[in-house]
Amino acid sequence: MLAFFMFVFVMAWTPGPNTIMSMVSGQQRGFKNSLRLNLGMFIGVGIIGLIAALFANWLKNTPEFIFSMKIIGSCYLAYLTYHVFISTPENTDNKVGDFNTGILLQLTNIKVYLFFITGLSAFTLDGVLEKISVRWLAMVLISGAGTIAWTIFGQVINRVYQRYYRYINTIVSFLLVLSIIDLWH
Repeated sequence: MLAFFMFVFVMAWTPGPNTIMSMVSGQQRGFKNSLRLNLGMFIGVGIIGLIAALFANWLKNTPEFIFSMKIIGSCYLAYLTYHVFISTPENTDNKVGDFNTGILLQLTNIKVYLFFITGLSAFTLDGVLEKISVRWLAMVLISGAGTIAWTIFGQVINRVYQRYYRYINTIVSFLLVLSIIDLWH
């Protein structure tokens, strides 16, 4: 059980497309205005988790699907990277923090698919965690908590962001590019 929770925590809380976008939204829009993005991510993660639970074996054994998702995910991450890179504290009307972005990010986020395929099928658990539905719920809740935490972190460093936004946006854009590269490993 400990291995399962360690896997879920590491996958959900370490830097990736969700956490990076949550942090950027927290920096640019503050916590309250970032809740739309977080809600979109939360619902999107739940949907992807349900799809993965229903089709885990097929998804795991269909390299064409994984390859297609890598292409789509890479393109979408590149689009988000561009918008993060060009954003300034004054022009926060870009789509970094809206509900639809949160859902779309999940639909194109191969890390989320692999998160659920592995979390729902690779661990042999006893007791209540033996049930796929309970594991799914734990994974969705821990993932949602991770994006909220990164949004709070983004809000906390907002003063620093206001002063050094160009450097921070460059670093965040670079991390998103690394996420794209990581998809292909």
